[in-house]
Amino acid sequence: MLKKPFALSAALFLLAVLSCRQEDDIPPPDDNGPKEVPVGNLLSAPITIEMDPNGLTPLAGIARISTLERTEVEMQIPGEYPVQVASKPGALSHEMLVLGLYPGRENEIIFKISNTDNSYYGYDTLTVEAPPLPDFLPEIEIIKKRPERLEPGWNLIEMSLGGGGYFRFYPLIFDPGGQIRWYMNLDFIRGWIGPFERLRNGNWLWSHEQALYEYDMLGKEVNRWSFPGYFQHHDQIEKPDGNFIVCVTKEGLDTRLDHFIEVDRNSGGIVREWDLRQVLDIDRFDLVWNSTDWVHVNSVWYDETDGGLLISGRHQGIIKVSQDNQLEWILAPHRGWEQAGPAGNGPNTAGYLLTAIDEGGAPYGEEVQQGAEDATGFSWPWGQHAAMLLPNGHVFCFDNSFQKNFGNNEPFIRGVEYEVDSVLRTVEQVWEYGRERGEEIHSSNISDVDYLPATGNRLICPGNINQPGIREGRMIEVTAPGGEVVFEAVIKYKNAFSTGDTWAKSDMIYRAERLPLYPE
Repeated sequence: MLKKPFALSAALFLLAVLSCRQEDDIPPPDDNGPKEVPVGNLLSAPITIEMDPNGLTPLAGIARISTLERTEVEMQIPGEYPVQVASKPGALSHEMLVLGLYPGRENEIIFKISNTDNSYYGYDTLTVEAPPLPDFLPEIEIIKKRPERLEPGWNLIEMSLGGGGYFRFYPLIFDPGGQIRWYMNLDFIRGWIGPFERLRNGNWLWSHEQALYEYDMLGKEVNRWSFPGYFQHHDQIEKPDGNFIVCVTKEGLDTRLDHFIEVDRNSGGIVREWDLRQVLDIDRFDLVWNSTDWVHVNSVWYDETDGGLLISGRHQGIIKVSQDNQLEWILAPHRGWEQAGPAGNGPNTAGYLLTAIDEGGAPYGEEVQQGAEDATGFSWPWGQHAAMLLPNGHVFCFDNSFQKNFGNNEPFIRGVEYEVDSVLRTVEQVWEYGRERGEEIHSSNISDVDYLPATGNRLICPGNINQPGIREGRMIEVTAPGGEVVFEAVIKYKNAFSTGDTWAKSDMIYRAERLPLYPE
């Protein structure tokens, strides 16, 4: 609901006489600075705000401003965590995204309209009544915050609401105080979606089954790329050239979650394909026996230095392959690695294993190399997720401690960083956080980590914390190398749709990001 907060009759009178504005209404240039004038001297029509134009983003809309001369518009939504954004200067007509409304209350929206040389300006204020949040979205509690140490931005979580055998997808953004200020209702998909990530152009990219989708902040479909013959799962990324790399299952095979394709952004065609069966041992079942889902790829990262792929295979380890699908190295316990290839006719994978070394460069003993035990200062990743390359070239991932040391799940997780020497084929663990928190933040599956570029902090996000009476996720920002927690949010799941089924039985978060509310 849109309202003018005061002086309706006076404002309407001003709007009625806009077309016959006199030059005498505009003050002459003044060396003492810009002058405020009645906003009616600048507008050619009343400002309008259209809320939720596509029916998917109840807390977002678009403002339309038309002016008598070329102007710049600044928009502000006041509050504890205000929103401020400016249009591009020098236009007669402006369309501005309205993002970050407080749910369940009237929101004041203040517009400052300035002429191009900023010699005069006017203000207009509108009020928008935003709807309350759906009851099934989580409650968010901030339990730690040091504003002076935080990475700038707000917080995106990929909220999947489980129940009835499928997930309902509601990606949402909350401010530093824990208030949800934007969300998108993708419940109509009725199935797994993920990840949900921002493209370089500011729109969202997500996948479902045999297609990639590009949506804008208001829930409008901008593009769709189909790839018959493949089914997306777990991850897709945008390359610097605009193409996409997608984790896929290839139709017609008896294995799954072990292929990748590159999709041309312009044509939608398949540029190349990677097949992990050709370079890994598909009969290695030391961690999990599953001849179909033998590797379970759950993330891919594009290495801009050489065009290769960094791959997390939950059932095998972290793998690096080249642009032309040649194996480069394997970061995993040494136990069980033999010949690659569907028929065992590929390379001997044992020759590509990284040797674990201490900070002095000395290799650890055989029990550590094999993964039977840990050393002080070193542990392999177990059932890991979200493997990425840091700016310094190190490998960073979320270690779920799944089937740790080929035994049972351990009751802790880690964000862990490794330095890999691809020439000597060695790996040194250089940083970790999370082990000391124990069961409090343990998530045996899914979850995410990120590098925060402005501060160098790390974001660690266990997405499925499951303890007696507790189902939640967390976003934890820590300094590196210090390991000081500077932000922590507890996302308390409602499980409003849970029915006790084995698949999609609970709410969870797959990925989480720190990002600006407005696309940059």
